[in-house]
Amino acid sequence: MVRRIGSTVVSVTACFASIGSVTGKKAHLPLLQQPWNRRASALSLGGRAAMFDDSSTGVSPLSVRGGGALTTPTNRRSPAETPTGAAEDQDTASLLTGAARGGSLAPLRKRRPTSRIKARVVMCYLLCGSRLFQQSMRNTLTNVLIYMARDLEISTSAKGSLLAAIATGYFFTQIPGGALADTMGAKNVMTGALALSALCCALVPAAGDAHGLAGIWGVMCLMGAVQGPLFPTSSVFLSRWMPSAGPGRPDERAWGTSMLDIGISIGSLLIIPVVTTIAENMGWRNTFKCVGAASGVFVILWMALAASEPKDCWFISQEELDYLEEHIAQPTPITTTTATDNKSTSMLGMPLAMARHPGLWAVFICHIAFNFGAYYLTNWSPTYYKNILGLEPADAKLHLMCPHIANLALRCCNPALIALVARQGHALLASRKLFTVAGYALATAALLPVHSLRGASPWVSTALFSLCNVGFALAPTGFKSNYLDITQQYVGIVAGYGNTLGTLASIVGPKLTAWTLEATQQNWYVVIGMVCAANMVAAANYAKNAVAVPIEELVEEKQV
Repeated sequence: MVRRIGSTVVSVTACFASIGSVTGKKAHLPLLQQPWNRRASALSLGGRAAMFDDSSTGVSPLSVRGGGALTTPTNRRSPAETPTGAAEDQDTASLLTGAARGGSLAPLRKRRPTSRIKARVVMCYLLCGSRLFQQSMRNTLTNVLIYMARDLEISTSAKGSLLAAIATGYFFTQIPGGALADTMGAKNVMTGALALSALCCALVPAAGDAHGLAGIWGVMCLMGAVQGPLFPTSSVFLSRWMPSAGPGRPDERAWGTSMLDIGISIGSLLIIPVVTTIAENMGWRNTFKCVGAASGVFVILWMALAASEPKDCWFISQEELDYLEEHIAQPTPITTTTATDNKSTSMLGMPLAMARHPGLWAVFICHIAFNFGAYYLTNWSPTYYKNILGLEPADAKLHLMCPHIANLALRCCNPALIALVARQGHALLASRKLFTVAGYALATAALLPVHSLRGASPWVSTALFSLCNVGFALAPTGFKSNYLDITQQYVGIVAGYGNTLGTLASIVGPKLTAWTLEATQQNWYVVIGMVCAANMVAAANYAKNAVAVPIEELVEEKQV
């Protein structure tokens, strides 16, 4: 049946092609409107290609030797309108072989399905989910640490060491992970990182039973090591999927970055009631196992739907694929250093002049201050509520959730705020600076009076912590989105360096806080003052030095 249809089509096509060649007029083939022609095929006529393609205009030109132009009107059909058995018919055009005036009919690339949901939106939601589970695994320790202290002797300094374990592991794998994502593909790296992280989370209780606090620290450090590539790899992932802002185009990269942070906020928020409830009823050991198992289920979903680049996605529409290929700049492959490059450049993975550029360090310093301040709130809030405000974890549960709810609410509003700023006529760089500086200023203003008001209702402290977390939701909309502005060629490497430096703050922060509290007899004024000072230094430096164009281009222009 298929061969008979193919033979008929070739004969009819050759006939109409001859007519077009003689008359010089366009001929239309109603026969080719049938469903089986929805897949593109090519007809080679005397060395010239003729293509049947269901294009958005409904007419696909056929190039015919001799000057004739043969067009084929096509009817677009949704999957719901495709009759039963059409799937077999749709494959016919790609299977046809034969000759028409010495030509042959050969299949072109497979036509992609149409979809009402943009594939890049699905990718951003998947990325949001990856950060949700990453943060959930990371924050499980923070929220069950008090329950663990009932079974194990954990001093204040030991708490600081445990809280810094993940960040310690992070430190060593972010730069290699970012470079690996640039070459292997973001999906592959993230799949391995998420799967191994889930396994580590489930193994924490066994390590604790076998080796005590040292075993828990070791597994948490290993979890951090396998999670290390996730941030730089996420930046690579976004750079391949989200087009940059332009005339008549929204700032989708800022929206994509917001989805990353929304995932962090949701994970930080949901993990509090979830692990507290599990720990109260099943113990802290089963809590780690449950979180690890849930994360493993997400890995399966990620493997089924995620794609490193648009061309690798099995459900992206042809229209969206064409749009992304047009509006996303393809990175230049990183080559080996030339004779003019020095050894330092090759070791860094990017030009030395770029590594020293103030615009790069404006982003890096903001990342350091963010990790120091935001993770201070996340890591030490349960201890603050218990030791200073006198609330046990079960009683403080709602208080601990409120800052994350406020953070999440603001992050959900960020795309609308970005659009509002753009409508006011502000340039991209002005928008990045506005969100970053305003975020850090708000966080500082809210955090400064917290300890002075500790004698008031705990809800006063909760309100101030929540307002502080709103500031920490605004700032990344500026500086984290800037990672995708400041480079096209070195996205993974730059993001790896930035998050590694931020991780230093995550390592030093808990230990510095614990040391300060012990050295000053629990003086929280000093700790809060350090966080506020870091915020303002980062904001001032960013306002002065930030850029919103690829720094490698600025460096090249300066050298010329």
